[in-house]
Amino acid sequence: MYQIDEIKNKIICGDALSELKKFPNESMDCVMTSPPYWTLRDYGIKGQLGLEPTFQEYITKLCDIFDEVKRVLKKTGTCWVNMGDTYGTARQAPNEPKLANRAEERIFKREKIEGISEKCLCQIPSRFAIEMCNRGWILRNEIIWFKPNCMPSSVKDRFTVDFEKIFFFVKSKKYWFETQYEPQNIEKAQRELERQYRQRGNPNLKGTGRTENYTIRWTGGKPIANSQGRNKRCVWSICPKPFKEAHFAVYPEELCITPIRAGCPQFICKKCGLAREKIINWEKRPNKETAKEGAKTRQDITGKINRASFSKDYRDKKFKGLTNCDCNAGWESGIVLDPFFGAGTTGVVAKKLKRNWIGIELNPNYYKMAEERIKNTPKPLF
Repeated sequence: MYQIDEIKNKIICGDALSELKKFPNESMDCVMTSPPYWTLRDYGIKGQLGLEPTFQEYITKLCDIFDEVKRVLKKTGTCWVNMGDTYGTARQAPNEPKLANRAEERIFKREKIEGISEKCLCQIPSRFAIEMCNRGWILRNEIIWFKPNCMPSSVKDRFTVDFEKIFFFVKSKKYWFETQYEPQNIEKAQRELERQYRQRGNPNLKGTGRTENYTIRWTGGKPIANSQGRNKRCVWSICPKPFKEAHFAVYPEELCITPIRAGCPQFICKKCGLAREKIINWEKRPNKETAKEGAKTRQDITGKINRASFSKDYRDKKFKGLTNCDCNAGWESGIVLDPFFGAGTTGVVAKKLKRNWIGIELNPNYYKMAEERIKNTPKPLF
């Protein structure tokens, strides 16, 4: 059995399932990974995942690994899995393309897939997510990774695929999560609220209105936006980045930033294990005249006065600090686990974000590649 301090911020060279069985229960705070996609590549290593003859066998093996991931993940932990799909069509690419420094990685030439019509999308990510839920995982989000600069395709009887999926799983209803925000389009918010006000019989646009994290105050006809931005959406536009080393399937660092920030705490009490959380409060309360005007507007729209709805000034949210505990034992960073470490992108980003990390990688060449890459990564950059 591993001691976590012995393997923290290190790569374990071995099979994911076998190595995970050596981890203690509920020891990881977050998992960010991308397993080998089914029948897309042969990485030239014995025992690799992804070359199973049927998708059923692939999903069974993969979910067996995630059964162990679930065991080692804390009850407050989060699990993020990036996965692409494939088609039920035999590839015509050569088994061993002559590419410099990539001799050990081969595109897999497969035969017709049993149980899938030729040219049919296999729906591997969806089948995986359903089986994970059948095994007790809670699926919180299905995120679309949109690739603005995706590789062009020569197909003439379907559209070019420019996205992959990221699944956000948890193992319990209560878990650590830090809300992430994105810039908001204030003009779009203003148009939306104008439409809502007019539909509700308030053409003069009086009072205060809200659309999620927008706040519109009709002072001089100009809206005021929440400085935090709006809650992050489920379509992430991120360009794939080239990687010069001998590895095809490397996701960009930017793809890991949001999951790690949202799902892995930076400060955890060394004694009680409590993770600190951000305290976000509304800026201030309105004066009596503002509350009265708000209640009057509410009456105009619904016919009922509800002053409680306007007891706060919804102009802005402000960061006030972090929660604390009474242990005074000091803080340590959460641990991000990647059981399919590959070129080590998860470890690189975790290091930059001041989190601890652990990687498991079967291929010795990738192990050395990731080790060198993380070693040369400055800490932190953002």
